[in-house]
Amino acid sequence: MKMMFNHLWWFLLIHIFWHFNVYLIRGTWPSSNYSSIQLLGLFQDEVNTSDPTKSSVYSSAMFKAAVLLSQQYNITIEGKYLEWQTEQIGGNTIDALSGTYQTISASNIVGIVGPEFSRETPFIADLAQKVGIPVMSYTTTAFDLSNRNTYHAFDHTVPSDYSSATAMVKLFIQFN
Repeated sequence: MKMMFNHLWWFLLIHIFWHFNVYLIRGTWPSSNYSSIQLLGLFQDEVNTSDPTKSSVYSSAMFKAAVLLSQQYNITIEGKYLEWQTEQIGGNTIDALSGTYQTISASNIVGIVGPEFSRETPFIADLAQKVGIPVMSYTTTAFDLSNRNTYHAFDHTVPSDYSSATAMVKLFIQFN
């Protein structure tokens, strides 16, 4: 009985720590905090709340880890290390645009990572293009965002839905 209680206790403890880690801890990340050159990360909130989604928690952590690695490997811009700023956006295009504009206006942002959804991305890309900074999205898949004539300062890390579908059709045709 005592052994079963110990297993249950450890299971409960691990569950509690996991829950805190994913949902409640905002986390403080070590950073030099003396650079004026920053990347802006745009990460999604749950709909109609200010709570981040699980994927945005992980995406934000990867974003911050990448900036920390750039510092560790002495990657600089004009002799200064990169820092980060993050903005939680709730899926509303106007709110995303407003938050991005306010952050760009108040800080020396040299690039934007995000947003998550294709519906917000054209507006963020247009704003960034007007102020002369690049945008890199890690999840958007809209085909029209691949148009380099329209979106000079935008790129995405995943192929568009159209490109993926075209590749699948060619694969099916080749193997009948």
